[in-house]
Amino acid sequence: MTLKVPFLSDAQLESAAQELLRRYAKWKGEPPRPPIPVDAIAEGVLGLTLEMNDLRKKLGKSDVLGATWLDDALVVIDSSLEGNEGRYSFTLGHELGHWQLHRPLREMDKVTFPLFSREPGEKAGPAIVCRDGQRDPAEIQADKFSAFLLMPASDVRAAVKLVTGEPLAIDNFAARKKAGERIAELRDFAAEVSAKGGFTNVSNQAMQIRLEALKLVVDGAQGRLF
Repeated sequence: MTLKVPFLSDAQLESAAQELLRRYAKWKGEPPRPPIPVDAIAEGVLGLTLEMNDLRKKLGKSDVLGATWLDDALVVIDSSLEGNEGRYSFTLGHELGHWQLHRPLREMDKVTFPLFSREPGEKAGPAIVCRDGQRDPAEIQADKFSAFLLMPASDVRAAVKLVTGEPLAIDNFAARKKAGERIAELRDFAAEVSAKGGFTNVSNQAMQIRLEALKLVVDGAQGRLF
């Protein structure tokens, strides 16, 4: 079932993620620094219960990654992500995006959520079940929220300054990307930025996407200064 959610700009999504980071800072007494402690944000700030379980078996869906039961304040991450810190953290950030962005819509009677049972035989309750490859608006919003939460722009820019001092210029970047080339320079740059910035719970691919979105990778022989 596709959730019909209102349009939110990237600026609005980033503002929502920053507000949650501010709430963490107030709760903890210090600002968060990468790696962003997404588990502590979920449990300590939002009061959610976290579990890892075989969601694919429980829900009978072969590609499910995470699920949030709204009435129970419960987030479950599929056990297939255990040991994969980057995928786990991004999926949890994604579920927090649903909690922050889309749960209030239910409380305002603007969205009807599908019902899923937590266990076989139990009464079904409103839940958001996230599957690999979903690209409907609610899932895209939750993905962006997770990226903004785990990779705050200021921290990414600070790490880039440590690595290159300016955005990385890659020759023929746009054309190579359009051709589907896996660009080694971008992969290596993302790895350096992650290492310098302490983004140990972020995948290389997620960092590549974030660097592009922040225009910290440019096409051509010359980059631009901050």
